[in-house]
Amino acid sequence: MIHAPPLLLVLAVALVAPACDALLCEPVPDLPGNQSAEDLAACPELPPGVAPIEGLAVARAVRRFDGLVLTMSTRPLACGEPASQHGYCTSDDDLGLTLGIPAEQAVPGVYSFQSPIYVEYETPGASVAGGGGELSLASVELFAITDTCVTGRIVGLVDQHGPFDGGFRAPRCTP
Repeated sequence: MIHAPPLLLVLAVALVAPACDALLCEPVPDLPGNQSAEDLAACPELPPGVAPIEGLAVARAVRRFDGLVLTMSTRPLACGEPASQHGYCTSDDDLGLTLGIPAEQAVPGVYSFQSPIYVEYETPGASVAGGGGELSLASVELFAITDTCVTGRIVGLVDQHGPFDGGFRAPRCTP
């Protein structure tokens, strides 16, 4: 039987826990992004005065669940992968957002992050899934929805400790 002072045991757990997390996660796959000028050629431009979200590796639009799923991330996620519910190892610059938008709201307009819109996001300090609550103070504005792309902007999410605000151009893909 091992008799260790509680402080020593706490220190041992604190030192081993990060190593366990690293053993249980997967490295982020080396996938291409989709935010180059060539990738975005089929997307409508953002309106004047709307700055794009900086540092996005991907923005993707997928027809799913009788609606539209938008995912934006600084990670090069594959088509259909959610922004926060994955097994990838984290880093200090991981930012991601996935929105599930019902068909009725999958038209140009402004929609608050409350039910029936599903929201999940990842920042270095948080992983959130659901929507409602204070997130309802943030919104997505959809400017254009075409057969090849969805163009819009995220407003007020940073004020709710979310990953980013700004414009996006999300080419459609099929998982």
